[in-house]
Amino acid sequence: MTIPTGSTGDGSNKPAAALLKRIDIGLTTGVVAVLVAFMSLLVARSQTQMALEAQKASVLPIIDIDLGYENIADRSEAMFAVRLNNVGAGIAHIQKVTPLQNGEPVTDVDTFDLAVMNGRMRSNAGYPITAPAAGFLRAGETVTPRAYRMGAAGSELGAYLRGQFGPPMDGVDVEVCYCSVFEDCWTVRYFDRKLPEPVKTCGIEDAPVDLFQTYIDQTAAKRLGN
Repeated sequence: MTIPTGSTGDGSNKPAAALLKRIDIGLTTGVVAVLVAFMSLLVARSQTQMALEAQKASVLPIIDIDLGYENIADRSEAMFAVRLNNVGAGIAHIQKVTPLQNGEPVTDVDTFDLAVMNGRMRSNAGYPITAPAAGFLRAGETVTPRAYRMGAAGSELGAYLRGQFGPPMDGVDVEVCYCSVFEDCWTVRYFDRKLPEPVKTCGIEDAPVDLFQTYIDQTAAKRLGN
């Protein structure tokens, strides 16, 4: 009797060596194909991520804060100013702007003014230059939410800055939270002198938080009250 290929002749049926070889080759080919597909997926994902990062870098906003007195030696040009400068490459959505003193928000305009000059200087400085700080700020542009041309108050500016009336601008700072068009967000403070710190969000749901706009509203309300 002829014994079939793969049979041991003892009644048991074992896969032939050729069949096993074909199965091994097929399994190996399948595994290799899966690995190649997986590696291709990783490469594609990496390329996509690199392209996204390049796009983000091309529209990255960077807010730089100016705070303090300018042109101190020239009384006619001396002024106090708070400026937000977008020195980055893309538009900044400024969502939260908070003047601080000793780390605490300054919610009252008179408190802020008296934190950056004495009362007599404030009386002589006249009306401030104001603008809302929150909103969209294009690359290369600046917004000045508060500034004073010192005028007659400039006569005391040198003494003020030398500390003759107490520590000048004692503990005054400004914090800004802003986002890019990709909704990546950062916070920055004037006195930190550090790179903007990434944050998940600015914590804003609907309306922006802009205490400089609050100052404008408070001043307008006082004028109407008078």
